[in-house]
Amino acid sequence: MRTLLLMTNRERLRAILQYTLLIASEADEACERWLSPLHLVKHLYLADLHYASHNDGQVFTGLAWKFHHFGPWSSEAFLAIDEALPAIGAEKSSFPSEYGDKDCVRWRIEPDPDALQRLKQELPLEIKSSVQHYVNRYKNNTTALLHFVYSTPPMLRAAPSEMLDFSCRTAPEEADAEPYVPLMDRLSKKQKKALKAGMDDLRLRFKQQESARSHYPAPPPGRQDKVYEQGLQWLDGLGGSPFPEKGATVEFSEHSWKSAARSGDG
Repeated sequence: MRTLLLMTNRERLRAILQYTLLIASEADEACERWLSPLHLVKHLYLADLHYASHNDGQVFTGLAWKFHHFGPWSSEAFLAIDEALPAIGAEKSSFPSEYGDKDCVRWRIEPDPDALQRLKQELPLEIKSSVQHYVNRYKNNTTALLHFVYSTPPMLRAAPSEMLDFSCRTAPEEADAEPYVPLMDRLSKKQKKALKAGMDDLRLRFKQQESARSHYPAPPPGRQDKVYEQGLQWLDGLGGSPFPEKGATVEFSEHSWKSAARSGDG
């Protein structure tokens, strides 16, 4: 077994990416076992952050994380995925994206207890506990994962394009004890089925009420003449002059990124 001191940063990076996908392979639902490069990079960031919070701000992988597009990013981490995951037999799937020209990419792997056990022996406790906790907590729920990652201390203390500082002592899970999770993602299959049945019942009742109303005679048509139009103009005039329809540009000060309100230091 290699010791942590003998592992290069590149080997550490590969090991975390592989460990993350292997942990995801144990999810109950098959659809939750597929992770995108974005999921993998964000889970890697959280692992580095958790490790740094217990090791004087030093990240385990040696990566230089950057505030990029409102999130933590490392090009080196992203490029390592295509090398690290095929090495353990992971499957890569690509399909057209609805939001751009680039295809969407997802990775999965069949559960491999032997590979998982080997990586458990190579990685430190801080890394293993972080990956297990956050992969089981968010799986491939992009919205919830990003919402949590954006609220971590290094992100809240940086501005776009700046390098992230991991010297803050706050552990990532303390930054957001109750992360945002969309309502539908909080429901079990049974609850979703019950909700759908309730909605179907409401739709049926609404149609029945509409059908019952159709048996009543229709009211006589309203008065649509010049007097009616003048009355509408008079009512509109009571509200004062109409607002001018113009475009507007909203500008935010660059100092807002480092404000005490955003970082929580105020």
